[in-house]
Amino acid sequence: MKTVSRREFLLYLAGAAGAAVLTRGIAQAASKVGEAAQTKPASAAAPKRTASGKRVADGLDTQPVKGAKFALAIDVGACIGCRRCQYACKAENNIPDTIAPAWIEVFGLKDSVDLTGHASMEDLRQGATTSYTESPQPGMWYMPAQCNHCDNAPCVQVCPTGATYKAEDGYVLMDYGKCVGCRFCVVACPYNARRFNWVLPRLNEKDINPQVPVRPVGVVEKCTFCVHRTREGKLPRCVEVCPVGARHFGNLNDPGSEVSRLLQATPSFRLLEELNTEPSIHYVTRGRKFVG
Repeated sequence: MKTVSRREFLLYLAGAAGAAVLTRGIAQAASKVGEAAQTKPASAAAPKRTASGKRVADGLDTQPVKGAKFALAIDVGACIGCRRCQYACKAENNIPDTIAPAWIEVFGLKDSVDLTGHASMEDLRQGATTSYTESPQPGMWYMPAQCNHCDNAPCVQVCPTGATYKAEDGYVLMDYGKCVGCRFCVVACPYNARRFNWVLPRLNEKDINPQVPVRPVGVVEKCTFCVHRTREGKLPRCVEVCPVGARHFGNLNDPGSEVSRLLQATPSFRLLEELNTEPSIHYVTRGRKFVG
């Protein structure tokens, strides 16, 4: 089994603490790129569109839910590492196999590792892997990772064109028509949650979800919390398919929502809270299926 060190895992999953300093430098460079972009001819800045002429953007035909703050809670005690969330996400969001890693990754860790977002040096010496073939395995626990939809998102701060933006209902979304492929957001994200579309996506036409735009080559993409579903009152596909109920999604501003009640009743942690990114993914370790 291929493994990575705990240090590599944390750098890959949650970035380095120095990302906050690095982000400031990138933001300055992004500002200069943004100024230069404004001087380009209008034709050069024309938004990317689908073959039908439709704009390519996350949640384009939906409206923000007023007064909402959507968030995801993941019970890493209950997660069995089956990766159904990952597979469902790929199918729902038209993610081609060329996007690697996928929007959602699931790490297998040894039971001896007690990860709370602040690992010790001893933790760093232990292994973590995404290449396991069977789960659950004795002595292992599993931690899914994806875009954290941060309230104070570094990716939004460094984007020179406004392609990455924070919506009023909590989502960090993409307007692919504005993306120039500079990848400042990729570097700035302390959770390594962004993916660059290096090649032309190839998908079976019969499998394409018409509610989700197929991203063109040369843009960055990531988890959207299935905004096309969740703004319509549905659950993200990853939550819907979880066989053990380890994933919980809802409006934190609604005290009666499942995610609000779970976080009120159970201690939780978020990754790299010291960076002040205010992530919208919370981890709990109840170890049993939560009954709403």
